[in-house]
This record gives sequence, C-alpha cells and structure tokens, in this order.
Amino acid sequence: MTSKTEKNGKRRSSLLVVLLVSIGLTITALNFIQTWIVSRNARLSVEADSTVDYQETVAGYARSIERDILKYLGKLDFYVNADIMQEEDFDAAGEWLQAHGHVRDADFDYIMLIDKNGVSYNDNGSRTDVSQRDYFQEVVLNGKDFFIDNPVISKTTGEYVTHFSRAVKVNGKTFAAVVGVVPLLNITKEINEIKFGTAAYGWLLTSDGTVMAHRNPDYLMQKNFINNPTPGHEEIIEIAKRMVRGETGSGTVAGHDAARDLVCFQPIEGTPWSFAISIPSDMIYDLVTKIRNQTMLCGTLTVLLTILIAGVLISRLLKPLNRVNEGMDAIASGDADLTRRIDIKLNNEIGAVVDGFNKFASKMQTIIADVKNSKSELSRAGQNMSATAQDTAASITEIIANIESMRGQINNQVRSVNQTASAVNEIASNIESLENMIQTQSSGVTQASAAVEQMIGNITSVNMSVDKMAVSFKSLQSNTQSGIVKQQAVDEQIKRIEDQSTMLQEANTAISAIAEQTNLLAMNAAIEAAHAGEAGKGFAVVADEIRKLSETSSAQSKTIGEQLNGIQASIKTVVEASADSSQAFGAVSQQISDTDQLVTQIKSAMEEQQQGSQQITDALHNMNDSTVEVRNAAAEMSEGNKMILQEVGSLQSFTTAMQQSMDEMGVGARKINETGAALNAISDQVGASIVQIGNQIDQFKV
Repeated sequence: MTSKTEKNGKRRSSLLVVLLVSIGLTITALNFIQTWIVSRNARLSVEADSTVDYQETVAGYARSIERDILKYLGKLDFYVNADIMQEEDFDAAGEWLQAHGHVRDADFDYIMLIDKNGVSYNDNGSRTDVSQRDYFQEVVLNGKDFFIDNPVISKTTGEYVTHFSRAVKVNGKTFAAVVGVVPLLNITKEINEIKFGTAAYGWLLTSDGTVMAHRNPDYLMQKNFINNPTPGHEEIIEIAKRMVRGETGSGTVAGHDAARDLVCFQPIEGTPWSFAISIPSDMIYDLVTKIRNQTMLCGTLTVLLTILIAGVLISRLLKPLNRVNEGMDAIASGDADLTRRIDIKLNNEIGAVVDGFNKFASKMQTIIADVKNSKSELSRAGQNMSATAQDTAASITEIIANIESMRGQINNQVRSVNQTASAVNEIASNIESLENMIQTQSSGVTQASAAVEQMIGNITSVNMSVDKMAVSFKSLQSNTQSGIVKQQAVDEQIKRIEDQSTMLQEANTAISAIAEQTNLLAMNAAIEAAHAGEAGKGFAVVADEIRKLSETSSAQSKTIGEQLNGIQASIKTVVEASADSSQAFGAVSQQISDTDQLVTQIKSAMEEQQQGSQQITDALHNMNDSTVEVRNAAAEMSEGNKMILQEVGSLQSFTTAMQQSMDEMGVGARKINETGAALNAISDQVGASIVQIGNQIDQFKV
C-alpha cells in the first residue's frame, strides 16, 4: 500500500511539473512574440517619424545655407550696379575696381572683374586669366545671371575657394562678370558646427561627389564618396549618386557596431552642392530599445507570477484526486466492497470525475446483484440442457431413416422434369426467330421517324435564329438612327469648342502684349534704379523680379499660343472625321434595311419546308404504331415462353437442390448424432462452470 502511494505521489508531482513547464513555455513564447511585434511596430513608427523630422531639419539647414549664399551674391550689388559699369569701358571699370579694394566685404578674399576674353582685374591689384574656369564659361559665354562653382584651388592664394559670379548687363547684354572669391572655410563653418543629439553631424558634397564639408577634416576635398568610399561603407555610393543628381530623400548606410545610420539629404538651390545629415541608429532607436527591455522584464515577471499562481491552484485541484485513488484501491483489493462511495462535493471537472466514479460503482453494484440473483437460474438451465441433449439424440436417429425413404422418390421426379424441359426449349427457339424479324422492321421505321423529326427540329431552330436576326436587325437599325442623332449633337459641340478656342487665342494675344509692356517697364525701372545708385538697389531687385515675371509670362503665352494652334488643328481634323462618321452611319442604315428584307424571305421559305416535313412525320408515326403493336404481341409470346422456360429451369433446379439437400441432410443428421454425444459432455462441463462462477460472485458485497 505504501509503495503504491509513493508511486502515485511521484506521478502527481510529475503531472504538476509538466503543467507548470507547459504554462511557463507557452506564456514565454507568447511574451516573446508580443515583444517582437511591439518592438517591430515601434521601430517602424519611430523610423518613419524620425525620417520626416530629420528631413525637415535638413531642409531648415539647407534654407539657412541658401540665405548665406544670397547674402554673398547680394554683397556684389555694389559692383554690378556701379555707374562705371554702364559706360562699357572694361579697363576703366577694372581700374575703378582696384581703386575700391578697401571697401571689399570681409567675407571675400578678393573681387574679380572678368571680360569676354577671360582676363580679370582683381581688387588686390593682380590680374588673372580665368578663361578655363566654369564660372567664366557659364556667366560670360553662356549668359547666366549668376553662377556658383564647386570649390577649386585659387590661382592667387593657393587655397580652396568658391566663386560667386554675377553678370554685369548693359542694355540686356552681358558686358562683364563680377566674381567674389570666398574661402571654403567661410562657407563650411556653419556646417562643421552642426551638432544635435549625441553624434549626428552634417556634411556637404560637390556636384561630382567630393566631400566639401565633413566632421572628419581629412575628408575635405580629399574624399569622393562615389569613386573612393571608405572600405566597408560602400552603401554611401548610391546615396552620393542621388545627391549629385539633385534628389531630396533619405537612406540608410552601415554604421558602427553593425548598426544602420540614417542619412537625410537635400540639394542647395542655386548651387551644384547637396547637403546631408547623418544620424546614428542609437539616437533613432533608443526609445525602441527601452520599450523592448521593459516589455521583456514585465514578461519575465508575468511568467514567474503565473507559474507560482498556477502551481498553487493545480496543487489544490489535485488533492481531491487522492480520495478517488483511495476509493478505487478499496474496491480493487480487500473484500471487494461495491457499496463504498467517495464523499466529495466540488462544482468542477474533478467533482464530475468523482460523481462519475460513484455512478460507476452504483451501476456495478446493481449488475453484480443481478448476476448473483441469476446464479440459481443458471444451475437449473444447465440441468435442463443435459436432459434435452439426450432427447435430441433419439429424435435424430428417427430423422435419418425418413431421409433415406424420401431420396428414392426425388430421383424419379428428376427424370420427368428433364423430358419436359427439352420440349419447351424447341418452342422457345421458334418464337425467338419471329421476334428478330419484327425487331428489324421496327428499327428501320424508328430510324426514319427520328431522321425526319431531327430535320423538323433543325428547321425550327433555323426559324428561331431567323426571328432573332430580324429582331437584331431592327434593334441595330434603331441604334444606327440614334447614333446619327448623337453624331449631329457631337458636331454641334465641336463647333462650340472651335469658337471658344478662337476666343482663347485672342485672349492669349492680349496677355502677350501685356507681358511685352511689363518687360519694357521693368527695363526702364532697372535703368532708373541704376541711376539712383545706393538708394535704388532695393528697387533694382524688384525691377529684376518684374522683368523675370514678364519673360516667364511671355514664354508661357507663346507656349499657350502654340497649344491653341494645335488644338484648332485637332478640332478641324475631328470635324472632318465626324462628317465621315455621319456618312458611314447612313450607309450602314441602308444596308441593314436590305438585309432585313432578305431575312424575311428566308423565314417564309423555312415555314413552308416545316409544314411538308410535319406531314412526313405523321405518316411515319402511323407506320411505327402498327409495327409497335406487332412487336408487342411477339414480345408477349416471347415473355410467356421465357416464363415457361424459367419455371421449368426452376423446377429442375429445385429438384436437383432437393436431391442435394437430402444427401446433405443425411450427412448432417449423422453429424448431429455425433454432436449429440459431445453435447452431453459439454452440458456436464457447463454445469461445473456455473457452480464456479457462483462461488466467485458471492465474494462481492452488494
């Protein structure tokens, strides 16, 4: 008893461990999945928000750089708008420039005045040939109003500088170019000072991918992110290519510690440069990391607390099962007391198990009680079975004698039945020949009738198709008339569009004239501003903007005029096509009418053909009815003969079966006789078994 209890105790402990481990693993897996989903969603959300925020930051810095560039260009107004420039005397203007070197702004190394040959006067007293420089090509030769180049080594100072160039125009033509030479460090100073967060920094690329500004001073004008990126950071090549193409966007590159750094970039308007900010991943995903760590900590505490609570609950729930185990041991051992019950009242699954055990014990008690009550009846039945076996043996001996007498009579009956079957078979052969002849005639009539009916069906189908064609042609003719009406409405709308396009052309001509007048006013305003000197600088800027607006309006007016001419040509083509379409609709309507008359004639001919075919079908039906009557009569004769043959065959089968059955009955009777003797012995054994079962049942207490 003690060993069983210890063994069962081990099993209960094992069940408890399995349940707790399963619960712990399940909650841990769910917690891991939850943490992964939350971290991933938070990472995607933070990444999207950070990209937008940092892109706006890049745009703000880019606008700041653009304002600085406009300041540099604005500081050249003193030279561009000087009265000396309007005299178109380059040497005099150059000497004036050199004489005013003391008024140069401190942001410039020196100021240059370049003629159409690429030779410059410098306000530091030197002269330089810059005919191969980009700013000379773009402003003097190509006629641009201003140009800012990539940093180059100055021929005068030997340092990296950037040239801010503006065209000096006299009577709308470029007379010379004023160039302010700015040291590279003056431009990149603001970018190098950009610092926010823990490690984010800004950098600047030229139009060929060369680093113009960067927190690493070794990169300045020495590193090209397209041609020679840092080993292990080749992903920067694609971002650099997008930057030099003037795109605005973002991307990620390999950072430190296998992390991904975010790069946001935007071009600097008016320059060939592009500005970017690099943000380390730890600045972006720091919040995500904190959320993930806190979620994992909370999940771990949840798992431990759940296992503790589950362990206490499961231990309490398993205690009632000990009572069930004790009750089952009491029934399985000792005095086999079926009256024992488990007194536990629980409203849960364990209570249901206890209740089921009590019901099972009660049912078993009832069954065993009934078996004990039936023990005496089994004893009497065993005695009766022994007496019956002896009477059966005597009866079987008498049956064997009667079977031998009946066998002789059945042999005589078999010979008579065989003679009758031969005569009936000969009659059946004659009837079958007659039936084949009638069947051949009936098949021919049926095939002819089916062919005619199929022809009538085809004619009917053709009539239906012709009717549908007639309806379709009527509908098509109606749609054609509707199409002609709609085509006329389209012609009217096209005419209205043509009239409106003429009005638009006249309005566009008026706009072009206004733009020309505005251009003349802007030129006059610019001349007056130049005469006003310093006081007219602000007005000169406004006049220049008005001139640009006039030129843009004139160009747009020209484009609109060309588009309107194209629209009028297209409208003319549509009008001609519409006329052709109207003629085509008329021709189609006439052809549909002709085709409808042909369909009506075909329908009349098919109706006459259907009437003639119907008369043929009626005649074939009458012939088929007569043939069917003859065939039915022959079939009835054949069926009657078959029934006679079947009866005779059945009689032969029955007679043969009776003969075989008598033989088998004889064998069986002898077998039964032998079995009777064995049955007596079995009856004695059953009686002994009944006594033994009774003794075992008496052990149960009910």
